[in-house]
Amino acid sequence: MIESQYLPQKVYVEKQSFDFPLTKRILENLSQIPIEAIENPRDLIENIRISRNIREKGKTYLLLTRQKGEFVKPCPCTPYYIGCNYFIINLDLNCPLDCTYCILQHYLSNPLITVHVNLDDLWRQLDVFLRRNRAGILRIGTGELGDSLALDHLTENSKGLISYFREKRNVILELKTKTVNIKNILKIEPAQNTVIAWSLNSRRIAREEEAGAPLVEERIDAARRVAEKGFRVGFHFDPIIRYPGWEEEYGEVIKRLFNAVDPGQMVWISLGSLRFPPSLKTIIKERFPSTKIIFDELIKGKDGKLRYFKPLRLELYKKIIDLIKNWGGEKIPLYFCMESKEIWRRALGWVPKGQESLQAYLSSPFGPLKK
Repeated sequence: MIESQYLPQKVYVEKQSFDFPLTKRILENLSQIPIEAIENPRDLIENIRISRNIREKGKTYLLLTRQKGEFVKPCPCTPYYIGCNYFIINLDLNCPLDCTYCILQHYLSNPLITVHVNLDDLWRQLDVFLRRNRAGILRIGTGELGDSLALDHLTENSKGLISYFREKRNVILELKTKTVNIKNILKIEPAQNTVIAWSLNSRRIAREEEAGAPLVEERIDAARRVAEKGFRVGFHFDPIIRYPGWEEEYGEVIKRLFNAVDPGQMVWISLGSLRFPPSLKTIIKERFPSTKIIFDELIKGKDGKLRYFKPLRLELYKKIIDLIKNWGGEKIPLYFCMESKEIWRRALGWVPKGQESLQAYLSSPFGPLKK
């Protein structure tokens, strides 16, 4: 397995952030990379934004700064569709990978790879958040505004996060990635309330639409190693993308997955189809002129995002679900990201009766988590 690890061309450090332990650790791990101290990250961000190729250029720089707001926020689930009551930790922003369909191209105003280094504030905020949310099971993760493990060889944040949440009996921590950056994970004693999850796709989509990401086979092998270590694992087929031959090629990946990874270690698999705001289409056309994924039969949904017509989505989902159940059995919880009640009913045969119902369903592989 080849580990592709991100290295920036330059590191910018906010002057008030130099003394944080995380800053010192990252700089030690990047001892050969040029460093520049800056007064105001906003000025740097604006200078990058007015340059040409801002998204590509931004990914070559690493910014170390403080999180001045809230670290923990609810996942911004799309309106009119079923949400899963997920919470996100905004520790890293932006991603060194460059997937054609990535919504961060549209969503983030800061194009730099950014790490918030004031971890003591994170732990304090998490203490308060968890005290306020003691009734019920919580799912929380770091993979919404950046890849959970893409920078882990620099930050080593996976060790701190797993250690912090290990004894939090009503919390499930998910670290979601497309990478194979698992060295730190393999050094840690497994925590039964931690899930290491991989975003998967067909081999063709991974090759043509997920620049910088490891091959699907390498991701599955990383998941196998992590599961054999004793960690629970999850998988996200999202976005599932239509193209000639998609059924056979997704089937090959699902077969490979279940041949490699013990289904008993899998806690959930999520499914989602290609969707994006209409304004992202222009960005994708400009940055990735050879891609064809944005020219399929798309319609604007209730949330304003472009997505496949409902019959096409149902066809995708039913086929993927059949493949998963054929190879992995009926016990692994399956759920949809940003889908309607009708899709749930027609593809999975049931509809959650609210977020608490879905939470109970997704936490069922963990047994009694609460003290």
